[in-house]
Parts: sequence; C-alpha cells; structure tokens
Amino acid sequence: APPRLEVRDCIIIQLEILKSFVMIYAIREVNQRKPRVLPNFTIGYDIYDTCGDVDIAIRAALQLLKNQSDPQSCLVPENNTSAFSEPQTKVVIGERYSEVSTAVARILALSSVAQISHASTSEVLSKKYKFPSFLRTVPSDAHQTEGIVELVKEFNWKTVAIVGSDDEYGKYGSDRLEDHFTNANVCIEFMTILPGDFNQNSSLLPKLVEKINDSSAEAIILFTKDTYVRIIMKEAIKAKLNRTWIASDSWSTSSKISSLKDFGSAGQVFGFIFKRKEVPGFKDYVTSVFNGTTNSFIKHHLTRYKPCLNQSEENEEKNCSRTNTQQCLHPSCLATHLDQDESYSIYLAVQVIVEGLRRLLKCSNQQCERGPRFTALELTSEQVPFINERPSFSQVVPGSKY
Repeated sequence: APPRLEVRDCIIIQLEILKSFVMIYAIREVNQRKPRVLPNFTIGYDIYDTCGDVDIAIRAALQLLKNQSDPQSCLVPENNTSAFSEPQTKVVIGERYSEVSTAVARILALSSVAQISHASTSEVLSKKYKFPSFLRTVPSDAHQTEGIVELVKEFNWKTVAIVGSDDEYGKYGSDRLEDHFTNANVCIEFMTILPGDFNQNSSLLPKLVEKINDSSAEAIILFTKDTYVRIIMKEAIKAKLNRTWIASDSWSTSSKISSLKDFGSAGQVFGFIFKRKEVPGFKDYVTSVFNGTTNSFIKHHLTRYKPCLNQSEENEEKNCSRTNTQQCLHPSCLATHLDQDESYSIYLAVQVIVEGLRRLLKCSNQQCERGPRFTALELTSEQVPFINERPSFSQVVPGSKY
C-alpha cells in the first residue's frame, strides 16, 4: 500500500495560503490594536492543513487536544511564559468542507473545545445535541435551499434536476431541496447523488452528462463541492451542452470553474453567495507582506497554484510557470485573488473569539479581571450576539447571471 500522506507533507502540497494569512492578519490586528482589546494577553495560533481530508483532519484535531502545540502558540499573559507550562487549545477555526467539520466537531465536543467554521454550511451541523460546541460565521443550507426554491419560483420553472454528492453538504442539501420542491409543486425530473470517489474517470460521468443532455428540466442544480462541479462542467462543455445551471455557494464564485475554456458556452449560471464584505486593511497587508518576497515556500505556492484571475486553462501555465513567476508573485495579482466570501468569514471568526474572551475574562481597555486559567467549556458557553445570525435575501432580479 502507498504511504499515507502526513500533515507536514500536505502543507507543502496545497496550503491555501491566503486564507491562512487572513487569520494571521486578524490575530495580529487584535494583538496590536490600541487601546488593547485583551490587556496583558496575546493570542497565538497553530495552523494545520487538512487538505480537505477527513483522516488528516482527525489526526490534527487529536494532536491539538493532546496539547502538543508550541507553547508560544497559546493564549498566554504577556511577559510571563511560565503561567502555562503545557498550553491548552481553546478554539479551533475551520473546516471548509462540511464532511470534514462534522468529523472534527465530534472529537472537539469531547473536550468542549469550540469550533468555528468559516464555510461549512450543512444543515446537520446545526443539531446542537450532536455538535454542542460547533459554531459558524456563515448561514446553514436551510436558508440557501429556500433561496434556490424562491429563484425557481421567480422564473416560473416547472421542472428541475438536482445533482448532489454523498457527503454532509451535498446529500443533506439535495434532500432539503427535494422536500421544498415537492411542497412547491415543482417537478424534479431526476436527482443524482455522486459517490465519494467521483472523479474524471468515473463511469458515472458520461452517463450523467447524457442524462442532463436528454433532460427537459428547465434548470440543473449542482449542489456539491467545486471539485466535482469542475469535472462535470468540463465534460458538459466538451459535449457542447447549453443549459441553465444553478450554483450552490460551494462553487458559485470558484475561479477554478469560471476560468474553464469556453465556460460561457455551457449556458447561463445563477449562483448563490454569502453576503460579501471586505476584510478591512487586508489588501494592504497582503501587498506589504508579499511585495518583493524571497520566501521560498511562498514562491513555491504561488507558482504552483496560479493565483492570477481571469486566465484560461491555456494560458494559466504560461503565466504562472517557473520561467515567468513575476506575474504570480506581483502583489496586485495576489490582491485580486482574495476570496471575499471566505476571507471575511475567517476574519469574523477571530472577532467572535476575541469578543468571547473579553466577556469571559471580564476585560476593559485597561485590564482583565480574570486570569488566564479557564476551561474550553467556559469559553464555548459565552454568548456572542452575532453568531448564527439569520441571513436576509436580496430580491431576485430576472436576467441576473453568474
């Protein structure tokens, strides 16, 4: 059997570096803010890359709970490193994919460690009796599925098709859509659930594209992760399909998909996204950090993962190859690549943690009444007003496109 991928190897392969820098920036901003938000305390962090893999995420979560992190990466009083000889993890930010968050949430709940996800939207994670310490800075799919149904009703479409996936995001989302459409008297011509091992060589792919081609559905809803959608759309473009697609939030703003060659020929796409907001000061921070960087790790990432937007598949390699690294290393190119949807959700997660700490430690701008010793359960129990706020939907405008 091939060797299993270790966490340290995964970091070299596909760290989503800009999203990590959002958290780093947010924590740095809190620690340097004047007047102090948490007087006499400094927030630290450890970063683990899960590669979107459940097994790796579980190992990372277990390692955090075993308190094997660097003592300098813990919440410690300033100028007093002896207070915690063995640091304890209090909060975990992540994961992106719902199926990974579900696995991690079960482990963290054993120690009442709070988990705040910036992108996991599966409705099942809202069940507090199963995931008592799970929180998120994005709305659950209960709201998104309602929005999709309202879109279909707005255009008076009578038949739809649904493609989901066998995971917490795609399965529960598809099931909820099925319930909503049944109640709204909208016909579901077919619903396909992609298996967990779905890939470009899957025997299901040509059958699915043929089914979509033969379908009379007025809209095709792809409620699954962006990696699966990219595979489907590449095949749909090759088959010269021209349909109306509805994109769930997982891929509605994905440059991996919108940059596909001849993507526009596949038809119009209506997408759902979270309410966007720019992280204050982050673009300037990215520019200052990456301007003229000589860091070999950062260069490796930038030249491998092509952060420049508006590139077709044909010229991606040309623009971001080793022989032409300057374009991808240019700060202005990085700034355009910022994912405002997830970036702000990560930033908000840090603000939630800080507000929880301020309340728990009873902090003013001058001092905190409590000391650094507290349990994870105490922090998890703090009620922060803007967690899990119900979102509002803007009016659907006929003719709006991807």
